[in-house]
Amino acid sequence: MYIDTEEALSVLCEKIKGYDMLALDTEFVREKTYYHRLGLIQVATDGICAAIDPIAVPRLQPFLDVIKDPNVIKVFHASKQDLEILNRLCGETLRPIFDTQIAASLVGWGSQISFAKIVQKVSRKRICKSERYTDWCHRPLSKGQIEYAMDDVRYLVPVYEKLNQLIRKLDREEWLKGEFHVLEDPETYKLPEPKEQYLKLKNIRNLQTRHLAVLIHLTAWREREAQQRDVLPKSIIRDETLTEVARLVPQDLGALGAVRGFFKKELSRSGKEILSVIRAGLEVPEHEVPDLPEADGYATRRGVEELLSACVKIRAEELKVEANILADRRQIHDFVRCYEETGNVEHHFLFQSWRKDCIGTMLYSIMDGKMALAIGKDERVTLIPLHQLR
Repeated sequence: MYIDTEEALSVLCEKIKGYDMLALDTEFVREKTYYHRLGLIQVATDGICAAIDPIAVPRLQPFLDVIKDPNVIKVFHASKQDLEILNRLCGETLRPIFDTQIAASLVGWGSQISFAKIVQKVSRKRICKSERYTDWCHRPLSKGQIEYAMDDVRYLVPVYEKLNQLIRKLDREEWLKGEFHVLEDPETYKLPEPKEQYLKLKNIRNLQTRHLAVLIHLTAWREREAQQRDVLPKSIIRDETLTEVARLVPQDLGALGAVRGFFKKELSRSGKEILSVIRAGLEVPEHEVPDLPEADGYATRRGVEELLSACVKIRAEELKVEANILADRRQIHDFVRCYEETGNVEHHFLFQSWRKDCIGTMLYSIMDGKMALAIGKDERVTLIPLHQLR
């Protein structure tokens, strides 16, 4: 069903109200804007499947009230961007969440698995992906485009039921809860902090302190402008141009406009304001300018990361999941560094939630000299307590 009037939306909301699970998806465009431009919202539950047109029906409050209900499980596949959109519309962080891509990784179906592959595995159906590059904000949408979009939630219902069943069978509810906690945390969806955006720029380590202060101010200004105008930051001033402005610190409009790559339209629009930002940066005392974080050149002891990676792989094979679900190479490197520098890993990611029991304690025991790798009689590599070797 295609919802393009307020009356139809009200009818739909009455139908889906009271269900304890709703499958959700969104279609959007974000090539030229800071925020997602919402083109469609899809929703499904037992026997109901609909696509809501937010362009035709901009007043979505009745629907938002339904999905804000904390007693309703919101089911998505690869939910991060969908939640960014819906949380912003709702003015709060939706919960509880169930993400089928995450759940699939925890039952051994692979990390970052596509929805089409999951549907084929669960329902033996093939989802057509021919409309993947549709401009979802263009109207009218064709019947094929609408059906394509609704397929993304139509099959979410049986996928959710199957994955929920497998998670319970494997006794991995705590795993799921730990992974979904991030999706339900408001901190996950905070807008980028303008004052920290300079850290994303390249080739800034050779800037003098006073120039770095200017760059910090310029980058923060650009980020705030992008948020207010709803445009990409690079469409205001490109990264390399921003760095060049900070290096040259122009003091008048002529010098600012002469910086290579500076957009003329931005000079007319914001030139005086940018000069003011430059002056503000120059006024910052050098001792107040933050140091650039050191690049991670930490070298762990030879072979340690390789040993722990082998242990993670063994444990992953036992649990029938991909090794990077338990711990990827960067996390292992950080874990080793944390242990070697402080001897305390209590607050490390691999020592939190289900990973602590599953992999963290084991890695700590190896680092602490209490467990070792051994080749058993069956020629399989296993982990054994070190005291058994004495």
